[in-house]
Amino acid sequence: MRGKLAIACFVLAVSRQVALADVVDECRGPGINIPACTEVITSPSFGADEKSLAYRYRGEARTDSGEVRLAIADFTESIRLRKDNMLAFAGRGRANFSDGDLAGSIADYSEAINHLPVPDAYPSVASDLHLQRGHVYTVRNQLDAAISDLTKAIRLNPLSAQALNDRGVAYLKKHDLDRAINNYTAAIVLSANPQIYANRGYAYEAQGRQDLAIADLKYALLHDPSMVGARDALKRLGEPVDAITNETNQRVHLGQELAEKNCSSCHAVGAADSSPDKNAVEFRNYYKKQPLFGLRAPITRAVRATHDQPSAMFVVLNDGELDAIVAYINSLSTAKRLGTPE
Repeated sequence: MRGKLAIACFVLAVSRQVALADVVDECRGPGINIPACTEVITSPSFGADEKSLAYRYRGEARTDSGEVRLAIADFTESIRLRKDNMLAFAGRGRANFSDGDLAGSIADYSEAINHLPVPDAYPSVASDLHLQRGHVYTVRNQLDAAISDLTKAIRLNPLSAQALNDRGVAYLKKHDLDRAINNYTAAIVLSANPQIYANRGYAYEAQGRQDLAIADLKYALLHDPSMVGARDALKRLGEPVDAITNETNQRVHLGQELAEKNCSSCHAVGAADSSPDKNAVEFRNYYKKQPLFGLRAPITRAVRATHDQPSAMFVVLNDGELDAIVAYINSLSTAKRLGTPE
């Protein structure tokens, strides 16, 4: 009888351990499960290391869904439980950037870089951290610091089109047009991203090289009609863009309708209104809070993210509708961004 009882207890213990492991696996994905992460955080069955991971994963999901204040709190708890948590510092850096705290973002990325075990042993991770901090420096107009970081990112990952593009942006802001164009051209060799073509087009325009500017801007707009800045640059250069403009205007109108229907309960979607949710960024200011490579990827993540708040809205949009919303957001901020990178 004792033997059977011992076997039964052993089976129950193993089953419990398997169940706990399943919860941890559900938390970290693929596709971060916020309720599973919350279960890890609140359960007495998990230790500090597991809870630190769960806070970090939940923070990443909350950042993607736009709940940046909650994300910052999660990353802070993750760091409190494990002070050398490089990825939690990086996550909080991204969340602080989205929240508009540029100094805090730079400080967090610096901590993440300092906690790299051996930078050259993890070149892709180190490159990405320097890329992200370099981007924040660029937005803050600390351009020499930005160029230094982005140069390190490129040294660690020479195939990073985004790092080359962003270094081009920093040089453009310094009015070093030749270096900006060289960086954009190197980025285009690695990625035919319409945004990079548009950025190089703006630099050519600033140099007065009209034919080259028009060619790049046309390529950008034909491959991404949501790029309102490229359309307006072509108009400035005297290039007829009626057919492309008509398509873009249709997308902008559809995007406005979709934004008003799906997003206005949280976000300010107009030119001058305030967000009903104080933590939700106004659409007209969205471009300030997202990477220079564009809005498409972060918006896709945000509207498809899992929410764990009862008041949060889960929105399902197809690719065409997402492009329309991006076109509408770009149209709101065009006046502030003429001649600047998309």
